[in-house]
Amino acid sequence: MTCRVASVLVAVVLTSASLGGQDAPQAPPPGDPGRWDRMFETEPSHVRWEPNAFLMGATQPMMPGNAIDVGMGSGRNAIFLARSGWTVTGIDTWRVGVARARERAAAEKVSLNVIQQDMFQFDYGAERYDLVLFMYMGPVQDLDRRLVEALRPGGYLVIEHFAGAFEPGSLPMLFRGLEVLQYTEAEDFPDYDQRNKQKVVRFLGRKPR
Repeated sequence: MTCRVASVLVAVVLTSASLGGQDAPQAPPPGDPGRWDRMFETEPSHVRWEPNAFLMGATQPMMPGNAIDVGMGSGRNAIFLARSGWTVTGIDTWRVGVARARERAAAEKVSLNVIQQDMFQFDYGAERYDLVLFMYMGPVQDLDRRLVEALRPGGYLVIEHFAGAFEPGSLPMLFRGLEVLQYTEAEDFPDYDQRNKQKVVRFLGRKPR
């Protein structure tokens, strides 16, 4: 299908200013099995713990429904969605992140279905969600069919990641069954390294009704 990208790029515009000028370190180095738990435990001040800016802009015009945050971490995006009226499930494998998400949801008095499970083993079901969130997770190439099947007609898929995780221009092809509302590969400050500008990929797709 033809990707209707240019006509909708103005809908969500991200700049480094929209990220609040905060610093964030590189993601923990690979090969260290406890790296994410330690990061969630210490919550360094220069990590962006606020909801993702692209997500906030993309969901503003959406009618809340059922959402899933794949790899929710400590719940920054899942709790934002719950506060905005969504019915949210968040999944993650990391013990500390899952515990922090539960604690924060309780403290903010929002309902959040927290599940500690590997994203490849989770049962996403069919036409279950109006929004699927896949932020700084990978490899999406191994889940693309299941994520699309999990979307209800008219549902949205939101992805942000380091662009180096994908071949240039590959996400619209990978999700060719979705209407592409936005796709960009641009220099910016990613959530996990706001000290260094680098190429970030952002994707917003909608399942046809």
